[in-house]
Amino acid sequence: MASIIKHPRRDGKTAYRIYYFDHQNKRRSKIVIGNKKKAESIAHRIEIEVQDIKSGLKPSPSDKESIGKLVDKYLKHIQGAGKQPSTIIRYKTSLTAFTDYFSSEKSIGKVTYAVIENFKSYRLKTCSSSGVNVDLRHLRGFLNHCVRMGVISESPYRGVKQVKVGEHIVRFLREAEIHSLLFEVHTGQDDDIMDLIQFYLHTGARANEILPPNFTWESVKKDYIELYGKGEKTRRIGMNDTIRKILHKRRDLEFPFPFKYEYVYSQIVRKYYKRAGIKNANLHTLRKTAGALLIQQGVDIYRVSRFLGHSSVVVTERHYTDLLQKEYSDMTAALENAIPKISETAGEWHLAS
Repeated sequence: MASIIKHPRRDGKTAYRIYYFDHQNKRRSKIVIGNKKKAESIAHRIEIEVQDIKSGLKPSPSDKESIGKLVDKYLKHIQGAGKQPSTIIRYKTSLTAFTDYFSSEKSIGKVTYAVIENFKSYRLKTCSSSGVNVDLRHLRGFLNHCVRMGVISESPYRGVKQVKVGEHIVRFLREAEIHSLLFEVHTGQDDDIMDLIQFYLHTGARANEILPPNFTWESVKKDYIELYGKGEKTRRIGMNDTIRKILHKRRDLEFPFPFKYEYVYSQIVRKYYKRAGIKNANLHTLRKTAGALLIQQGVDIYRVSRFLGHSSVVVTERHYTDLLQKEYSDMTAALENAIPKISETAGEWHLAS
C-alpha cells in the first residue's frame, strides 16, 4: 500500500509525497503539488499501474521506449540545461556509438553490466583509452538520468570501471598535416574555412572563443583581440599580419566569424580533415598545434601558458610533455657545449682545449 505524507515547501504551496513500491519491489516516491485528495487519487493510479505491470497487463517503464528514443530525449534535456554545443556533440557521439553497438531499437531494460563491459572492449579496438573513458562517462550520465526519470529502478553501470590510461600524449598537427589541410581547403576554394583554420592556428583560440556570441567586433582592438575563455577570463592576443588581414577582409560581416559550432566542426573535422587524411583529431587539435609550434620555436613554457590561457603552467607542461622533454635535452646539450671541460693528464687537472 502507498503511504502519503505532507511535504513542506519553501514557496508555501501545499504538497504531498507518495511512498510506494514499484513492480520490482523497489521503494520509490513521488511529490504531488495540491490537496490530499489529489495525492490519494494519484497514489491509487500508481498502485493499479504497478499491479498491472506485475501481472503482465502493462509493460514496465524500461520496456516502453527504445534506447534510441530515450537518447534523443536526453540530448534535448542537456541542451535545455545550457550545455555547450560542442559538449552536446560529444555526448551524441558517445551515445550513438553505444546504440550502434547495442541497437537503438532495444529497450533500456536490456542494458546490463555485461553489455557495458563488452561495449568498453569493443570501443577499445578503434578508440584511445581516454576516448573510451569519455564514452563511459557520458553513458553513465544517461543511465543515471533514466533512473531519475523513473524509466529504470537502478543503473546497470554500477561496478563498471574506467580504462587505465597511460601517459597523456597531446595530439597536434605535424608540418606535413598542416600543409595537406591547407592545400585541401585551398583546392576547395573555401575562403571562410581557410580564414577559420588560420585564425585558430595563429591565436591558439578554443573552438567557441572566436564564434558568436563570444567573439564580436567589440573584441577587436587596434593592436590586439580579446578572447573570452574558460572561467569567465579574458585574455589579449596581439595581432600579426595574418590575423589583421583576415579581420580586415571580413569587416563587412555582422560578426568576424558568423557561424555555429556545428557547422565549423562539420566543415573542418568531418570534411577537410578527412580529405587531408588527418585522423584522431578534432577542432581543439588546432589550438594544441598553436601551442606546439610556439614551443618548437623556442618560446618558454610560461609565455605559452599565458598565451593559451591555461589556468596554470602545470597544465601546459602536462599537455606538451614530449616536446618539453626534447627541449630540456637540447638545453643540457647546449650547456655541455658552453661550459669548459676539465680533463686529467699525468695526475693534474686542467681545462680541456
